[in-house]
Amino acid sequence: MPSVFRFLLAAALVAPWGCSSDDAADAGGTVPSVGGSAGADAGGGSGAGGTAGSPNPPPVAERSELPAPPGTGSPAPAGTAGNLKVLDWAGFKAAVSYTFDDSNSSQIENYPALQALGVPMTFYLQTGKVTESSNPVWAQALLDGHELGNHTQSHQSSGPNIGADTDAATAFIEERFNTKVYTMAAPNGSGDYAEVARTRFLINRGVSDQQIEANGAADPFNLPCYIPATATTETMFDAKIDAVRSAGKWQVVLVHGFAGGTDQAYQPVALDDFTNSVVHTKSLGDVWVDSLLEVAAYWRAQKLLSAVVPTSADGVSTWTWTLPEHFPPHKFVRVSVDGGHLTQAGAALAWDEHGYYEVALDLGTLTLAP
Repeated sequence: MPSVFRFLLAAALVAPWGCSSDDAADAGGTVPSVGGSAGADAGGGSGAGGTAGSPNPPPVAERSELPAPPGTGSPAPAGTAGNLKVLDWAGFKAAVSYTFDDSNSSQIENYPALQALGVPMTFYLQTGKVTESSNPVWAQALLDGHELGNHTQSHQSSGPNIGADTDAATAFIEERFNTKVYTMAAPNGSGDYAEVARTRFLINRGVSDQQIEANGAADPFNLPCYIPATATTETMFDAKIDAVRSAGKWQVVLVHGFAGGTDQAYQPVALDDFTNSVVHTKSLGDVWVDSLLEVAAYWRAQKLLSAVVPTSADGVSTWTWTLPEHFPPHKFVRVSVDGGHLTQAGAALAWDEHGYYEVALDLGTLTLAP
């Protein structure tokens, strides 16, 4: 982070952490240890806000590591200040997250093929499988830009000890791999984990097969996903992705392992069918493919900011928010306006020719002036 921006951030951080309700506390962005789209280009800026003609324009704020959506050459808005909107899916048409459960050996054996795809994924470790969950491949996965999440220690669907079992898994992952755990996946999609997750994580992934809408009503503590059957072919995978792209939504995919392995994974799929479909997803060009944490953080942030009613005085509008508990730092959303100048902590937001400004969520405030 540039030293000027660090100073401004320290001086102007006005919003405390915490939240009183889930819907009013959604927020999003990018954590260095697990996030950013590994191998994806960050959007480049093409100008800055601030007061036109000012002899001492404010410094330009920090930029995110979110991937750049397709399309360039969009001119900075020059209309009347107003009409702030958070872009769906960071400016992409739709989003996809590929997740894996159970620390299965066929995931470990095929990690080179998964990494070669060049997209960040999420691996949910079942830490009671000590040998598999201790494998050095997971440390490499973090270095490669993937996310490690919590799939509990013992994979219990219910019972009085599921909270402690979940905490044991978090401790294992954080201590062994020196990373923060922000998301979990409920064993067998059990609804009993919704409340466990609410007090510990940003997101809990469930199992119901539904697409997720931007600003929609999906429960962040029982997030739906698609589990392909063993007989799922590349064509069937592609059809699922094409459908979510057409709908402009987010599809979470859950794979337990790959056919031919010795781990007895639940509904293993053919590796080639899976990897070829990921290649297809990337080839679309306008689908954001990223870890569950990265997309979920943006999704929650969009819901949060979209619900904020700004205060206005002398033609200047100010949005203020409080991030939810268990929200990762250094996250951004992308916004558009009809015109005017956007600033945070006295720093102008730079216009990106892909069609947006980037808002740093940590600051908790945003100002739009004529």
